[in-house]
Amino acid sequence: MLRVSVVIPTYRRKDALLRALRSLASQSIAPAEYEVVVVVDGSDDGTLEAAESSAPPYALRVLWQGNSGRAAACNTGVAAAQAELVVLLDDDMEASPRLLEEHLKAHAAGPRLGVMGAAPITVSPSAPAPTAYIARKFNRHLEHLARSGAPLALRDFYSGNFSIRRDLFESVHGFDERFTIYGNEDLELSLRLTAAGVSIVYAPAAIAHQSYDKNFDALARDNVAKGRTAVLLARIHPAARAELKLGTFGREPLRRRLVVNALLAATRVFPPTRPLVVGLVRLLGALRIPGAHLLYPPTLDYLYLCGARDAEREAPHAGAAAA
Repeated sequence: MLRVSVVIPTYRRKDALLRALRSLASQSIAPAEYEVVVVVDGSDDGTLEAAESSAPPYALRVLWQGNSGRAAACNTGVAAAQAELVVLLDDDMEASPRLLEEHLKAHAAGPRLGVMGAAPITVSPSAPAPTAYIARKFNRHLEHLARSGAPLALRDFYSGNFSIRRDLFESVHGFDERFTIYGNEDLELSLRLTAAGVSIVYAPAAIAHQSYDKNFDALARDNVAKGRTAVLLARIHPAARAELKLGTFGREPLRRRLVVNALLAATRVFPPTRPLVVGLVRLLGALRIPGAHLLYPPTLDYLYLCGARDAEREAPHAGAAAA
């Protein structure tokens, strides 16, 4: 009998997906006890064919849909899942041997749980500056979660290594498919799960190692997208605004706020400011200029708020001002 369905949404990451599928072949529970459902979200890089030609020891189904975003891909995968428990796993993660066993163990504590597993980022000493920065930031976040033992705050949540009973997921209608670009679809889901009485907990032993191979241009695009989707999230759940960067930026250190606000003002007057800033910070990181990593936090805040302001400008009466 199937005990777990692993759902992996993927988009143009063929090699990473194949690593994820290989890692799932070595679980501590028997292959007959779990299945993997891959949802290819419109990729045209051979991902579908490569996944279909793999021959893992567990049951594997590969679905394809037109490019609709991660939220829609996750919903498609969960709808096709056959086990009672579903583990959502990002395509850039490699499962530890006890990943599925630890998720099952965590759910033994109660029927209305959502379980976040650990997703540490592994980096080498020669990793590019953006990778090293993201790894340090996210791994510190995981250490905080492991230490605190407190209920998770909204921005603590992520769904790249997350498990939930399929009926609970479906009872809140899954991810909101209005989130079609990067970011915040998981936070929006967590708000509805919490409102439905689902407790979200952290299980540090349910480990999937995460790779991060984005350059600074990709990191910049992600942060602009996160600003845009933060506005969408705040429009759907106005009370959540105070917990998002939209609402907390005013509490950042004064120097950081001055830098970001100066860049935002310059961008209003001279729109090419944004690509010039991205290009400069990319160059300094690539040259490994000492202290270049100190530019990342204000630059990424600036890009996030650029995205938020873009979203507000396109629909000025749909929500409050971005910043």
